[in-house]
Amino acid sequence: MDFALTGEQEALRDTAAKYLADDRATDDGQAWAEVTDLGWLDAELGTVELALLAECLGWARSRSPWWATVGLAGPALRAAGRPVAAPATLAWAWTNGPGTLAEAVAAARGRASTDARSSTDTPGVGCAVAADGTLTGRAIRVPHALEVVDLVVAATGPYGVELRLVDASAVRATPAGAGGQALDESRTVSTVELTGVPSTLLVAADAAADVLALARQRTLALLAAEAVGVAARALTWASGYAATRTQFGAPIGANQAVAHPLAECYGHIETARSLAYRAAWAVDAEPGRVADQAVLTAGVAAREAAMTACEVAIQTYGGSGFTWEQPLHHWYRRAWWLATFDGTVADNRAELAGLLLDD
Repeated sequence: MDFALTGEQEALRDTAAKYLADDRATDDGQAWAEVTDLGWLDAELGTVELALLAECLGWARSRSPWWATVGLAGPALRAAGRPVAAPATLAWAWTNGPGTLAEAVAAARGRASTDARSSTDTPGVGCAVAADGTLTGRAIRVPHALEVVDLVVAATGPYGVELRLVDASAVRATPAGAGGQALDESRTVSTVELTGVPSTLLVAADAAADVLALARQRTLALLAAEAVGVAARALTWASGYAATRTQFGAPIGANQAVAHPLAECYGHIETARSLAYRAAWAVDAEPGRVADQAVLTAGVAAREAAMTACEVAIQTYGGSGFTWEQPLHHWYRRAWWLATFDGTVADNRAELAGLLLDD
């Protein structure tokens, strides 16, 4: 069995790395058109190819909603036979319904949520579909809601959870952490109010659970790869600084107290990269329980590698990485964002333990 990347995959990764070499943002219309021209939205790309792109985007700390488009919203759009072309995202967490992607999948499969979000509302309702197809609900923690064109909504219809398409301009989105207090200002999450908003059915209730499960697996795999990119960037900065910053006539990297943590970070990153690639492969090749275990394992390893690499880099820089003027500070915030997306690392460990103990 050949575990190496193919020539086409290597070319895709190298092209992405060159495109993002100047840390260019990809959140405006021109940049999105360039992403489309580069083929990053092509239906032929498997999750491994998407993971390679996500790693490069993590290295650059891209602001682009690309990951949300292909990971969160893409499976529903493709299941409905629609092209994935415009920026899109998914609303799955509700004030009176599922709070995580795992709970959204469980609700779609007909299992009641174990965490009632409101004592006065029925758990699992979330967003309701009216007879005329309009939606009413209050979604929370919606990524890139202010930047997308299309919003895929997991809503409760007469026969169960459906996936419906909404024009993002028809909803009211309020970013969390306004006033400079966002965890990562380059990746906003918002509360989205839907009040009688027109919608179009994408995926009916009988297939919504499988599509949501795929969206979750693909998203977790992509964010694990992105975390690897964040970690690799932090390590590169720290290693370069340790090799050039001198004290007492020698580079600080000659000190074991500096060199050993950097070496340990390298080991963590390479392990996380292997697990992230395996998770991406499993999403397409081993869907279901195997993929669930793989993406959770990769997510734990990659999130911890990103946090550790950024913290060690900050220590290597003598603490200056905590200042806003130091670019490392912004990568550290992205690492924190990744570590808390849709649940903490501890949540992922607990879910993974449950899957393994059930085997």
